[in-house]
Order: sequence, then structure tokens, then C-alpha cells
Amino acid sequence: MSGILVPIVIFCAILLAIPMTGADYHLRRIVRFQRRRLSEDGETSPLPLAGLTGNRKKLQVPLSEIRDLVISLQLGTSMESTLTGALDKAAEQFADRGVLGERLRRHVDARLSISPESVIEGLIEDLDCPQLVEVLERIRMASEGGLSYNRVLSVSVASIEEDMRGEIEQAIQRAPTRLTLPMVAGVFFPAIVLGLLPLMINAVSQMQ
Repeated sequence: MSGILVPIVIFCAILLAIPMTGADYHLRRIVRFQRRRLSEDGETSPLPLAGLTGNRKKLQVPLSEIRDLVISLQLGTSMESTLTGALDKAAEQFADRGVLGERLRRHVDARLSISPESVIEGLIEDLDCPQLVEVLERIRMASEGGLSYNRVLSVSVASIEEDMRGEIEQAIQRAPTRLTLPMVAGVFFPAIVLGLLPLMINAVSQMQ
């Protein structure tokens, strides 16, 4: 009986230790890597299917980068530059800004000759950002209603910054809930280990 108890106790201790050490994160990464490898080998093909159905997954960019882009357009139009010129200049400024800079440059090269609104439409198609939709709506309102681009872009900057503050407040509100489990585990895991230690010592002593 004691020979069976020791492996069981050790196994339970390992299960309890995995979340505490962060090993579960690495295990999840290994599983995701294997899934991607199988997909590339042709055993599963979610990406081609998504392309055929038109449900292309949109890219994520930090909201702060969207705000910086709108600020750049606002500053460009405030200096009596056209929105077309402001977008072209922004594409140069954001060349090294990762996904946003790469997509902006691509759409400026391909669509700016059509209209500045078409460039924003391209970004909306690529990026998961509802705020860009609002920016486009305000730009169209300015174009149709005779308002200045600088004014509507200023409103967009204020709106995006308000959304950013809302995200920060939500993150602060969620923090206690996320910290509860690690705190509980940090308190009870040592107690469980200390409680099992005498049993393990007793089982080992009986085996000798």
C-alpha cells in the first residue's frame, strides 16, 4: 500500500506545481506549435478555408498606435496639407511601426490615387479596430459637410483616448479576480506540501 501511496503523492504534488511554475504556459505553446505544424503539412487547412469563405482573420494592433496615426493625420491637415498629403507623410513616419506601418504603406501605394478614404477602408479590412471605422465616418462627414479634416480628426483622437482610458479601467477592475487564484495557490500549496510531507516520510520509512 505504501509503495502505491508515494507515486500518487508525488504525482499530485507535480500537478499542483505546474500552474505555480508557469510550465502550463510552455505546454500550451508546444500544443499550439504542433497544431500549426500539422496544418502546414496539410492534415488540417483552416486558413485556406477561411480565405475561400471570406472570413479572413483581422490583425490586432495596439490602440495607442491607431491614436498616433490619427494624431499624425491631424497635425498634417492642421498645417494646411491635404488629407492625401497627410496620409503619404504618415506612411513614411510609420514605416518602422510593425503591422500598422506595413499595411499603411501598402494601401497608400495602392489606393491613395483613388481617394484618402480608400486607404482608411483598406486598413479597416486588415485591422481589427472599430475606432478606424469611426474615423472613416467622420472623414466622410467632413468631406460631405464642408468641415475641416483637422477638426474631425481632433474629435477622433479624443474619442480614441477615451476608449484607451476605458480599457485601462477595465484592466484594473479585472486585476483582483486574476490575482485571486495565484494568491490562493500561493497560500495553500505550501500548506498542502507540508501536510503531505509527513505521509511521504512515513511511507518512505516503511519501505526501508
